[in-house]
This record gives sequence, structure tokens and C-alpha cells, in this order.
Amino acid sequence: MTFDPLAAVGIVLTTAREGLQEISGTCFLFRHEHVALTAGHCAAADAASIDLVFPRLGRSQRVEQIDRHPTADVALLVTKVEPGDPGSGYPERAFWDRVGNWSLGEEFFAYGFPSDAPTPDAPPAFAVPRLFTGNYQRFFTYDSPSGYRYLAGEMSIPALSGLSGGPVFRREAPQMVTALVTASAESYVITDSVEELREGGSVYRLESRKVITYGLALMLSGVSDWLRETVPPRDGVGWVS
Repeated sequence: MTFDPLAAVGIVLTTAREGLQEISGTCFLFRHEHVALTAGHCAAADAASIDLVFPRLGRSQRVEQIDRHPTADVALLVTKVEPGDPGSGYPERAFWDRVGNWSLGEEFFAYGFPSDAPTPDAPPAFAVPRLFTGNYQRFFTYDSPSGYRYLAGEMSIPALSGLSGGPVFRREAPQMVTALVTASAESYVITDSVEELREGGSVYRLESRKVITYGLALMLSGVSDWLRETVPPRDGVGWVS
């Protein structure tokens, strides 16, 4: 069976204790069909329940266990084991593993469910899935305003709300994930400026700025030890690292 990376990507549907449901992000099956990864901030600690909805598979799974990385913005969501999943060999509907041989300027695919107004062919409760392409612009240690710290890749595209937690993978090897979308960062360039010297020697400066938004992705090779400890390996597969 040909691996379909889009089928392995789902919606993180959070139910608050007051009963209100909302889409809090994107997730993807990783190594197993009952194990998913998402951004840590997409899995609210005070939620009454969290469900993972996989539109292309036509199924919804209740999260039974959450494991959070101690410092990075990534969480492991564990659901009930699907009937018929042997737990060995290459998974049919989950990304096989992560890779760490990424490079500057490398092209990537990012897929997920960015927040958007529903279209006529989409249920009102769900976001519209979209595929984005771009390139890695730089790699650095990112300290987020929320207190997360991790190895990040700066993307040439913005990370729209709802895309957080989605997989970043390669066109030629879609079974392997390089990163997980986490956030957006803003910068700006000055397109025009005017300075005026006023009475008393004060200077008035007027600037026109163009805001530029870059997406950030958590490089999964930076949390390899945590993945090795929290995600059970599949029997008969020697590439789990």
C-alpha cells in the first residue's frame, strides 16, 4: 500500500470543562496508529477531553494519555490501539520516524488545518486542510514567550493559527518527518522614513514598516532522546532512533 502522509494528519479537538469544543491545532500519527504528536500548547492541560479527528481516515479517537516534553513545545497523545494494528513492521497510516539530516534551504511540505472560515464543502465545525510549501531559512535555539526552549527551523512561510502541531516532511520521502510546526515570529523592514528637525533640537522620525511573518518548526532530531523514551518501538523495525 502506498503511504499517504495526508491521511496521517488530524485535528486536535479540545473540549473545555464548560462543554465548549474548539479546534486547538493539528496532529499527526507517529510510528503507531494510536500515537500522535502535536505542539505542546495545542494540548490544554485543563481540558475536559481531547479528541483526534482524522478526516481522510474517517475516524475520531479519544486521547487517553498525554506525555509532554519538559522544555520543548511538543506533546505525545496516546489513544486506544486500533483493531488490526499488529504493532510491527512499517505502519500503514503513520509517519515512520523522524530524520535529522535537514539542511539550510531545504524544501519542505507542511500540512494541517489552519483556522479559516468554512467553505461550502466543509463542515462548519472543522477547518479546511491545506498543504504549504517552503524552505528552511535558518536553524537556531528558540526561547518562546511561553517558556518553551527548543531547536527551531525558521520557515519561509507563516505558521497560521491552527497549523501548529502539523508535520513538516519531504516531497521525495513523505514517510519521514523533519519537524513539527509550532509558532510564528514577526520581523519588519523599513520601506520609507522621514526625519524632521524641530525647534529645540528634537528630531521627529516617521517610518513606514512592512511586517514579515516567519513560521517556526520544532526540529524533531532535537528531541530524539525524549521520543526514544516515550514512543514504543515497533517490532521488526531497526530504524527507530
